[in-house]
Amino acid sequence: MTEFFQYWSIYEGFFLLYFIIIFGSYYLQAFISTYVIRDYMRRTKYFDPYDMLNGDYLPKIALVAPAYNESLTVAEAVKSLLGLQYYNYELVIVNDGSKDDTLEKLITNFDLVESEIVSYSNVETKPVRMLYRSANVAYKNLVVVDKVNGGKADAVNVGINHSDAEYCLVVDVDCILEQDTLLRLVEPILHEKNKEVVAVGGVIGASNESEIKYGTLTKFKLPNNFISKIQIIEYFRSFVLSRPFWAKINGMLLISGALGLFKREILAAVGGLSHDSIGEDMDLVMKFHGYCLEQKIDYSIEYIPLPLCWTEVPSTTSILSTQRNRWMRGTIECMSKFKKYAFNYKYGIIGLLSYPYWFIAELSAPLLEFFGFIAIIYFVATGQLNVQFALLLFTTAYVLSVFISFYAVFLFSWHFDNYNKKQNYLSFLTAIIVEPFYYHPRVLFWGLHGYFDKLTKSKKGWGEMTRIGFGKPAN
Repeated sequence: MTEFFQYWSIYEGFFLLYFIIIFGSYYLQAFISTYVIRDYMRRTKYFDPYDMLNGDYLPKIALVAPAYNESLTVAEAVKSLLGLQYYNYELVIVNDGSKDDTLEKLITNFDLVESEIVSYSNVETKPVRMLYRSANVAYKNLVVVDKVNGGKADAVNVGINHSDAEYCLVVDVDCILEQDTLLRLVEPILHEKNKEVVAVGGVIGASNESEIKYGTLTKFKLPNNFISKIQIIEYFRSFVLSRPFWAKINGMLLISGALGLFKREILAAVGGLSHDSIGEDMDLVMKFHGYCLEQKIDYSIEYIPLPLCWTEVPSTTSILSTQRNRWMRGTIECMSKFKKYAFNYKYGIIGLLSYPYWFIAELSAPLLEFFGFIAIIYFVATGQLNVQFALLLFTTAYVLSVFISFYAVFLFSWHFDNYNKKQNYLSFLTAIIVEPFYYHPRVLFWGLHGYFDKLTKSKKGWGEMTRIGFGKPAN
């Protein structure tokens, strides 16, 4: 080991190279994503989605929303989903064996009665107990399926089986959607002439402490809770500065499980969402890429750079740690399961760019960062640390991190005007400055814990994700 660490200059070069790759990729994505967003806003400046509202040419869509212990928000969420503006859709709520009174609230609030169970595909799932439809004509497009608990993936697959729609919109039942969401999502399907659009994603925003009335988000409010506020910044970086770039080159590996439109025929062909995966949203998109490439389908996976969906993000470190632990375990699973994509020219952009990037920037980052800290401690203890180089690298990384985070906030607020107030910018700036010292080390620890749990198989499944309810402040 002593002989190994004598070549400090090699490690300077390694850290510098990794630094350049990571931040270079971040800024390249930000630059191209800015262009993509501006081009989309320009192209759709005079596009009114409501012009398509009564078009009988619109594809039928099934909104599939799994519900597990969602008693606090399920009634408001269903009202929101039933209020969407679209010509031909049905809402399929799948009660995944909830332990609370989720099903009872659905039955009471929407006048549900038992109905005949009809299946349109045979994706393997846990048993279905009962299918309900509303006796109230106002809720005629509502279907509720009660099933034995099997997890989110299993619940979505039940929804796929019990709908004959051309496309399935997979949403979380605790989400609030913009009323023109479906019209926005089908726009690239209708206008793409050269390729088959097999999936569409969109921007996810945080609804914490905002005002919700009649299933609609009526007033945006930046949450006072610091944990929630930091996650909003994370969402901006991901949904505004990264995903538009990957969609532009048809290389997205992830569509958020909170909002994703998928072609039902291919959903059934790939076996729906994987029961054995806790990163089922990423797993599904990677299966879509593989299926379409192997079947030689000229396809595209599109992305709408608009905030179409609002969800409650974790407001406590205990819930957030569970979520990030699961995200890391899910990433490890997907990278391992689809390792045949790595540097495989047969899988095009996915194999040559998307997979390697995720491996370096997402899967390996926590480990590299952790061993980087260990190396610094060792060099300090042995007097081998190049202080000038270390301080320069740290300061540059910090400044670039702060800048790109604030740019993400600025770009989102500039185009969408949700948080475009002076006090919000100051609040965001404070959080951004503090994030690398207070928040990021926790995310690193939770990611490493996810590694440990995955390798030791000490944790399986999602874990409990407790909600505080729409519009309520976090304690």
